[in-house]
Amino acid sequence: TRPFVLHETSAHGLTVAAASAAAKAAGIGPGMRFSDARASVPHLAAEEIDREEDARALRLLARWATCFSPLVALDGEDGLLLETTGCDHLFGGEQAMAGALSERLARAGYLHRIAMAGTPGAAHALAHFGAGQGVVDVVPEGGERDGIGDLPTQALRLSPEAATLLRRFGLT
Repeated sequence: TRPFVLHETSAHGLTVAAASAAAKAAGIGPGMRFSDARASVPHLAAEEIDREEDARALRLLARWATCFSPLVALDGEDGLLLETTGCDHLFGGEQAMAGALSERLARAGYLHRIAMAGTPGAAHALAHFGAGQGVVDVVPEGGERDGIGDLPTQALRLSPEAATLLRRFGLT
């Protein structure tokens, strides 16, 4: 419950790389200067981020996830992409498979968000910009438009420049 951040050295000095829910509630977020974060929350707990160890842990988690699908890929620095075609029936369908995966991740102590959709882009958008942690979103094949229609434009995996341009035009 105590606000906690992971920090790293960037071109702008020491910055916040990740923030807990309690830290975010206190107004601290990734990209913020660590000195500003510490000034706004004096009792802030912090530790340096270890990106190499995080990447190693994600690779191990990907290997573990092959018990749900033989086709598992890394999705950025914080996600996994599983091709579940032909596997979900072994768990009683997509919803049951996603539920079993969620339960096992929660039991292991992982905060997570699971999204299943007919396209990798739709699943990625829902997993990164959908509802909160521990939520399982299953969008039926062909329902992607309705499933992701209310998400912000950042969910489109645009370049930072394109996202900034869209914001300037008022498209969010």
